[in-house]
Amino acid sequence: MTESCRRDGILRARASGSPQISCPVPLVQRGSDGRRLPGMLLFLPVREGERLPGLVYLALRTDELLAGLMPPDAMPGVTVRVLLNGQPLTSETPLKPAIFRERAHVNAAGARWDLEFTAPSSFGHDAGADVPVVVLVTGLLVAGLVFLLTQAQVRALERAEEATRTLAQSRARLERSRAEFEAIFQAIQDSAAFTDAAGRVQMVNPALTEQFGYSPEALAGEPLARLHLDERLEGHTTFRALTTPYRRADGSVFSGEAQRSEVLGPRGEVLGLLEVVRDVTDRVEAERAVQLGERRSRAVLDAIPHILWVSDPAGQVTYVNAQHRERLGRDYVRERVAPEDRATYARMWEEAYATGRRTQCEVRLLVGEQGSPRWFVLRVAPITGEAGNVTEWVASATDIHDRLVAERLAQRSEERYRGVLESMPQIVWLTDPQGQPTYFNRRWEEYVGQDRAGYGFLSLVHPEDRADYQARWAAAVSAEHPFEAEHRLLGADGRYRTFVTRGLPVRDAAGQVLEWVGTSTDVDDQMYAEAASRLLADVSEQLSARAEDPLASRGASYRAALDLITERLAEGAGLWGTPPELPLLATSRIDFQSVSPMLRQLAREAIQQVVRSEESLFVQASDEPLLHEVNASGAVLYPLIGRDGAVRGVLGLTYRQPPADRDHDLAHELAKRFATALDNDALRLEAEEAQANLQALNQSLEERVVLRTLELQDANRELEAFSYSVSHDLRTPLRHIVGFGDLLRKDAAGHLTPKGERYLSVMTDAAERMSQLIDDLLEFSRMGRQELRRGPVDLSAVVREVWQNLEPDRAGRNVQFDLGPLPTVQGDAALLTQVFANLLSNALKYTRTREQAQVSVMAQESPQEVTVTVRDNGVGFDPRYADKLFGVFQRLHRAEEFEGTGIGLANVRRIVTRHGGRVRAEAVPGQGAAFSVTLPKGGAA
Repeated sequence: MTESCRRDGILRARASGSPQISCPVPLVQRGSDGRRLPGMLLFLPVREGERLPGLVYLALRTDELLAGLMPPDAMPGVTVRVLLNGQPLTSETPLKPAIFRERAHVNAAGARWDLEFTAPSSFGHDAGADVPVVVLVTGLLVAGLVFLLTQAQVRALERAEEATRTLAQSRARLERSRAEFEAIFQAIQDSAAFTDAAGRVQMVNPALTEQFGYSPEALAGEPLARLHLDERLEGHTTFRALTTPYRRADGSVFSGEAQRSEVLGPRGEVLGLLEVVRDVTDRVEAERAVQLGERRSRAVLDAIPHILWVSDPAGQVTYVNAQHRERLGRDYVRERVAPEDRATYARMWEEAYATGRRTQCEVRLLVGEQGSPRWFVLRVAPITGEAGNVTEWVASATDIHDRLVAERLAQRSEERYRGVLESMPQIVWLTDPQGQPTYFNRRWEEYVGQDRAGYGFLSLVHPEDRADYQARWAAAVSAEHPFEAEHRLLGADGRYRTFVTRGLPVRDAAGQVLEWVGTSTDVDDQMYAEAASRLLADVSEQLSARAEDPLASRGASYRAALDLITERLAEGAGLWGTPPELPLLATSRIDFQSVSPMLRQLAREAIQQVVRSEESLFVQASDEPLLHEVNASGAVLYPLIGRDGAVRGVLGLTYRQPPADRDHDLAHELAKRFATALDNDALRLEAEEAQANLQALNQSLEERVVLRTLELQDANRELEAFSYSVSHDLRTPLRHIVGFGDLLRKDAAGHLTPKGERYLSVMTDAAERMSQLIDDLLEFSRMGRQELRRGPVDLSAVVREVWQNLEPDRAGRNVQFDLGPLPTVQGDAALLTQVFANLLSNALKYTRTREQAQVSVMAQESPQEVTVTVRDNGVGFDPRYADKLFGVFQRLHRAEEFEGTGIGLANVRRIVTRHGGRVRAEAVPGQGAAFSVTLPKGGAA
């Protein structure tokens, strides 16, 4: 402590160039009790002109300094307390109760000296003995002099009557004391004001005039309330170290630390008030700034979305933020830790206490009123003091439950995603945004092989496809648009297969490309199948396109078909005809006339073997080197089996590379096409022979048909003549029966018995029905002979006319008739009128039993035809017998119930059929019937 005080004093003396006193220190000297005496060091700068070459310091004992300044018996009853920079120099015994107490300070030797004086009520009785002039060293006893002068004044007043002889001397001393008091009052560095007992200003020092901006004259006699703003101070005669606002003369306000004390007379009366004010605006503003900073810090901490708390070094919580209170209530974090995580929580704090460093852990906290467990990450950090010791612990708890759950879901999603990629039958790949591969699924290694898996995708693309693939990929990566390319890729077996590779950019929320994901799908089989289908279709088309040509020119078609095969499948091809001759029908890329006789002989023997065995034959160049003459490493011969199972010929194909199984399958299908073509040629030959025979037969048949037609026409004419004659011959006796029956009824009126009357009625009714039947038969007969007179027919007008003509049939009945819009068709207006007359007449007839009959005619159109339906709510019929309705004399109701001959609907069907249409009937017994007539809009063809 001594060394630090010494260094501090030296530095201050050097910096200021003036004497400086150190803080109290223990000196080397020791007292009678062996303890080191208290003292201080006085540093005096030594100058040479403007230079400061060094310092001289003296050690001063505190007891000697105080004794020299104020001897013990100099002022009996007065207690003095001296402080240097706030540290007491005198003993720390409590001040005795007194009626006079004063405190003053001066700045001397670079330090603040504070003096406190107290005196009892007996102070001031002996002014002559107790008022020596105390000379204060360097101003430390300024306040003491004030006390002495005040004491001398009080004593002089009390002893005035007893010391009349010394009155003048006392007055002189009093005046001197007043002058000295005023000098000391004026020298006080803080603002000071002295008032009378009523609080009116009597005197102010220069510091107050400068601080407040008032002249002494302006404040004389004014109350102190003019200076301060706090009205509550008016009722107080004393207060100490009170910070309160003051107003200057210019209206500005500052903060002052004030203390007010009473000045008492010898009898205890209040002589006045002494108020000292120090400007502490800077300190108050600093404190306000600190408080504002604390409030701002608290607001920030409360706004943080994390649980936060502060604890002392012993672990006692001293602060919690709003989130802590909201989510945990009045509980502390340690009380809300899930039981299974308490050991983890305890280890975190043990580590923090042991190391004094930041630590963290993840635990579950039971938050909310329900105590729902959620995952939090807890972090704890120490706050250290200047000495490096931990003064506080700051801890936080961040809710990571949603993030943790999301991460786990994302992890599971990633695992599922990878699982899906690994299980996909396609090659799946990922690249970075620049297009560099980062991942291939297992299908990649399975296809290219373990040895080639690390070569890179582009290096395994077929050389002929590589440039196009690379250009497409570079363009897609540059433009960030989807990628697609068809190419061949080398497999583990050394063969290239066709793939379609597609890729898409994966973007983040901002649209930036994170990676590329793509698939490479093996479409080789699919493309081969498509190519095979096209080849089969083209060959079939070629073989069938000129099938009508003479058989002698069929060789060109066979050769064109073989050319298609050699362009897309084989190196060479040949077609041989029907055994046993086995003629060479056509070749492609092979000239059998120019090959060696040995190769021709080999081919003939192989073809004969295929014909005998009816099975394919594969010949390799390794077994038969003669195949090298036609640039082939192998050849396959396929038998062409006809529909009847007989061999129609042989198809031969040569290959440079050994054919795969699918090539054999395709060749077999092609062989079937050629077998069919040869079969068709054989059938054509048979057909040509049969056609010649057929033409002769047709000629004979035509002659017989003409003959039979003439005979039929004669028979029809005879039949019509017979029908007319029979009808005419039957009408005469029927007219006689009806006529004589009517005469008999008139002549025998009133003479016939009821039975005779009934017999006569039955006879005449039967004759009338017979007559009507004959008329219908004649009409039905004429219907087949009558020529159609076609023209536009407005069906709406036809139906209206028919309905109007049927007015007698519906007289006295309640009939509701609904007619919808009907179109115009091409037909015979008279015959179509007869059709709807029959249908509407039937509708009225079979609704006779209904209280309210309902008849409707509606149409339904299509582009080519129109269907008109006549519907009623009559008695209906059994739909099982609907087909019988349109036959001649076919009836589904007894004549006693409903009259009729069964000819009307037969006429309807004949008329509609002659118009190229059709009729249909639907019904439900007891619920009505519907008859539909469908007619072409343009008439019959």
